Amino acid sequence: MSVMRIRSKLKGEQGFTLIELIVVMAILALLAGLVVPRFANILADSETKANQANLDMLNNACDLYETNTGNTVADLNELVTNDYIKSIPTNPVTGAAYTLAELSRGE
Repeated sequence: MSVMRIRSKLKGEQGFTLIELIVVMAILALLAGLVVPRFANILADSETKANQANLDMLNNACDLYETNTGNTVADLNELVTNDYIKSIPTNPVTGAAYTLAELSRGE
């Protein structure tokens, strides 16, 4: 077989057919449809867990403050000024800083 015949055969078979491209796009769409909802659920779960971790940390800091000083916490800024926490964290769900009313102190 001469080189010219091989090249002429290959020229007609370059690229992908429309059917092949549609099949690949359908597979990618199916995979995206499975992954995107799971990713959204993971983000929502992480916000909820981060919120709970922040609340636990603030409750522990309040308990430690009350144990060391004998006084109850009137404002979360007391924890910052007395170096029990570096700053008041923000709620990952609402984006606002936590308040003392949000803590479940069990009192």
